[in-house]
Amino acid sequence: MMREYDKKMFLEYADAFDYSEDIKNGSVPYKSDEELKKDMKDNWTLKDFHSMYGFTHKDWDSGQEIKPKKES
Repeated sequence: MMREYDKKMFLEYADAFDYSEDIKNGSVPYKSDEELKKDMKDNWTLKDFHSMYGFTHKDWDSGQEIKPKKES
C-alpha cells in the first residue's frame, strides 16, 4: 500500500535527523538544526519537503520512500 506523505509525516521524518553537519558544510542554508526545523514547521509547503527529500510517498509494504512516476 502506498501513502502520500503529509506535512506531519515529513516533520516526523525530519525530526529523526540532525542537520548540523549539512549546515556546517553549507549544503543547507540555515544557522542551526533548530532554525531549520522551526522554519519547516512554520513555513514549508509539501513542495518544499518534496524538493528537500526527493520523495512524496511511502510504500508501506517495502518501507521505501518513493516519488511515483507520472502516468502519461
